[in-house]
Amino acid sequence: MGKDEKEDTGFGFKDRAKAEETLRLLEAHEPNYRRLTVRGLLGRAKRVLSLTKAEDKIKNIKEAMKVFEDWLAELELNKPGKEEKEDKKRKRSEEKDSSSDVEMEDSSKEKKGEKKEKEKKESADTVPGLGFKDKEAAENTLKQLEGRDPDYQQLAIKGLIRSAKRVLTCTRDETKLANIKTSIEIFEKFLEDFEREHRSKQNNTYISLGLVETSLDLAGDRVSEQQRAFIEAYRSVEGQYKRLRTVRGEEDITWDIIRNRVLAEMKDKYADVKLFDEEDKPTPEHLDMLLWAYSPERERVRKLMREKELGENRENGESPNKKMRTE
Repeated sequence: MGKDEKEDTGFGFKDRAKAEETLRLLEAHEPNYRRLTVRGLLGRAKRVLSLTKAEDKIKNIKEAMKVFEDWLAELELNKPGKEEKEDKKRKRSEEKDSSSDVEMEDSSKEKKGEKKEKEKKESADTVPGLGFKDKEAAENTLKQLEGRDPDYQQLAIKGLIRSAKRVLTCTRDETKLANIKTSIEIFEKFLEDFEREHRSKQNNTYISLGLVETSLDLAGDRVSEQQRAFIEAYRSVEGQYKRLRTVRGEEDITWDIIRNRVLAEMKDKYADVKLFDEEDKPTPEHLDMLLWAYSPERERVRKLMREKELGENRENGESPNKKMRTE
């Protein structure tokens, strides 16, 4: 494999060690450059694989690709959602339009501080207490992830394994090395069980806050206090479901866990019920799940139901009762 511009800078994908070294070197660069470089290396690695016959080289390149893929998965895990980014962009535009040049200059430092603090709060979607320094930290990590969205559990553990392996290459203390290796073994066992038990199928993908509001209108009086409390929590994070991981509800449990517990029972209870009636409206049982921001027929719900336009209606003092589309 000949060197090119990327490999002259120390970047490469010939094996796991080279991939891990590449990620360490990229830490000195800005985030967008890191992401684009890793994606580029992945693309080149795939092309090289298609031309390589030697089994040992194929194995080494695949291991390097896995390091990069896990890194990108962790990056995606902590990436702000599309709605969150658009909301920030809109708010920045509004602030710019409503302030004079003099006012902006006089208060620029204060606004920057407020903005950083606000963005920090808005990105509070990471579960605290995760770590890998020893067996106790690893077991506590699994305990903190228990009951949360399976997809998040998997991505969080993969990210921790990747971070732990990077730390191993920089550590010389034998006790620390042994402790971290124990944590990695615990995490890898978790991932093996995760795949074997097909836990990803248990993931309860969220529907938008607008569709939950529409469902609330349709449900009328058939809404429990617990459902109302969940919807209030969903509103408080402006429909950014990742942030429910740190918003606590009843018994000091976060709402993502409460939601998964309730939905596990509902999915058993309503396993054989109809989800839509003859008019393509959700049945009462289906509405029960929709009020928890979930539907087994998520795409069909999105096509059939109008998403309530929250901001515009509230500004106009309106409270329209959105109805189903008929097709």
